Amino acid sequence: MHERLTANRLAALATALDDAMTAETDGLSESAVAALLVVRRSEPVPIQDIARTIGLTHSATVRLIDRLEEGWLVRRLSRKGREVSVETTARGKRRASQLQDRRIGAADALIGALDEEERALLAGLIDRMLEVPVDGRARAERICRLCDHGVCRGADCPVDAAADRMDAAKSGAA
Repeated sequence: MHERLTANRLAALATALDDAMTAETDGLSESAVAALLVVRRSEPVPIQDIARTIGLTHSATVRLIDRLEEGWLVRRLSRKGREVSVETTARGKRRASQLQDRRIGAADALIGALDEEERALLAGLIDRMLEVPVDGRARAERICRLCDHGVCRGADCPVDAAADRMDAAKSGAA
């Protein structure tokens, strides 16, 4: 029973955090926010990479980009002319930064209730829990689709580190 209670409270915290992060998104859907952040992070981004990372089909991603082309994103043909990539406009970059700041600010507000020792303990626990759902590189990218990669990437990212260990195990087994 205690595990269910803890899980329920963690889920409620996730809901509160999600509510705080999604407030005032200019009517952008969760997928639209994710697309803006994914593209801004590593532009230009091929449409199929956006689709895989945000968890939509290719056709749904194309429709999403169609809507976001009204000021947020722009399509570009690759040098070979076969692949369409997406970049953010100046307005899209600003909005993605604002959305990222809102996301981090919402989490900071919750963490602010903890003292330094509790924050350190929480950080370690979160790192351990973030490794659990990682079953490969694609899942890791999806988990971190909204992350500020300037803060947490590579060796400092528990999700990326778990994916690296899986990649190493697969190459060792091959």
